[in-house]
Amino acid sequence: MPEISIVIPIHNEEKYLLNSITGLCVELGKLNVTNYEIVLCENGSTDKTREIGEELVGENNFIRMIITGKADYGAALKECMLNAKGNYIIQYDLDYWDVSFLRKTVLLMREFEYDVIIGSKNMLLSNDERHLPRRIISQGFRLFLFFFFRLKVSDTHGVKAFRNDDRLRHLINETKFSRHIFDTELVLRCQKRGLNIIELPMSIIEERPSTTKSIIKRVPEAITDLIKLWLELKNRRGVEKKRTDG
Repeated sequence: MPEISIVIPIHNEEKYLLNSITGLCVELGKLNVTNYEIVLCENGSTDKTREIGEELVGENNFIRMIITGKADYGAALKECMLNAKGNYIIQYDLDYWDVSFLRKTVLLMREFEYDVIIGSKNMLLSNDERHLPRRIISQGFRLFLFFFFRLKVSDTHGVKAFRNDDRLRHLINETKFSRHIFDTELVLRCQKRGLNIIELPMSIIEERPSTTKSIIKRVPEAITDLIKLWLELKNRRGVEKKRTDG
């Protein structure tokens, strides 16, 4: 059984998949990380992503691929995490991974009782070199989560590490939303259940072109889902309070 499960959703990544996974494996080898698996979830790709993924699986016994028919980042990430076999789950995006983060977080979770470790691009010590509109949106998202949910960490997107135990799997199965906010909802539920969470500063450089238009288009969808989540959690708190009072 692997000690570490690296989970990565993939969608229309034929230009990047082979080089990115090869580069990740090379960097893992340089830092003597050996006991790991990589779990990919191909979700609704319309290019050759699936074929390239199948080649990687055929050539490497530590790579597995799950296939879903619908393009949905959150649902794909959920499937990856539920299928992870390692004691620790490291969440990466194909173009956003950091092996030093993996080394630090596994050590912290081994030696201390941390359950969730977030690589934050919004901390003061972080270095975020993405385009200005993306940085502004990230900060706005952070403030929204603080005021509506009292989120104690500064980020919920990007790289994260989780202790893979029964509590985490229960919380993953409790999540209601996918698409853009699955990992945000999961972090919120982890905080609500009292899991031990810390965050580390990250350095981020944009390695592929992204359009401001596509990012802005996702914002209303994410905010709508977050409002639905806020109402769902509020109603749940009301029901739990009635049970306690009764």
